[in-house]
Amino acid sequence: MSPQLMMYVIRFCLPADDHTIKKLLLIFWEIVPKVGPDGKLLHEMILVCDAFRKDLQHPNEFLRGSTLRFLCKLKEPELLEPLIPSIRTCLEHSHSYVRRNAVLAIFAIYSSFDFLISDAPELIYNYLESEQDPSCKRNAFIMLTQVDQSRAVEYLVGCIEQVTSFNDILQLIIVELIYKVCLTNPKERGNFIMCVYKLLQSQSAAVRYDAAGTLVALSQTSAAVKTAAQTYIDLIVKQPDNN
Repeated sequence: MSPQLMMYVIRFCLPADDHTIKKLLLIFWEIVPKVGPDGKLLHEMILVCDAFRKDLQHPNEFLRGSTLRFLCKLKEPELLEPLIPSIRTCLEHSHSYVRRNAVLAIFAIYSSFDFLISDAPELIYNYLESEQDPSCKRNAFIMLTQVDQSRAVEYLVGCIEQVTSFNDILQLIIVELIYKVCLTNPKERGNFIMCVYKLLQSQSAAVRYDAAGTLVALSQTSAAVKTAAQTYIDLIVKQPDNN
């Protein structure tokens, strides 16, 4: 794309307040080349970066959230670096849609450019401690399990008595984490076996199924095998889904 055409977009489309245009612009910025032949960020993108920053501070929560989702796809650290403070601030937004996507943006940025937000694991751990929204907690916990498993385990230990009150998606992630931790370090089995037993009583068939499989993997005692087998039988009898 020629610099002249990009400047037309920046001058006449970027300032628009229409949300449809803003959504289309996010698609445009995703696919348009953002670096020159020398691999350096185009000068025009400095203006675009400022527009992203303003959208991250916009009073409309859906515009903020969609901008955060877009930032997950960016692969230019020079473009992301000035936006980090605004992204961090979005973790404190009153709307869960914004916070949920802020976690995803931090996860994506840390995974590709950890030097841009080196304290991300600690930041998300502290955020997770106070977050109440199930979908936000899910995203934050997934990030910890991927980038700092020890912190994920620390969080789980701190709330292990409340796991039965979590939603099914978070429970599934917890079962997976317990399996991985105990597979790597068998000495941890005693710390988490009761949690697996509790999750066998989950309202979710998927959680009970995974918990039964994890229980057998962690313990070969007759009681554990019998409990897991009974769970499988109950699922076969009560669940209409053949899968």
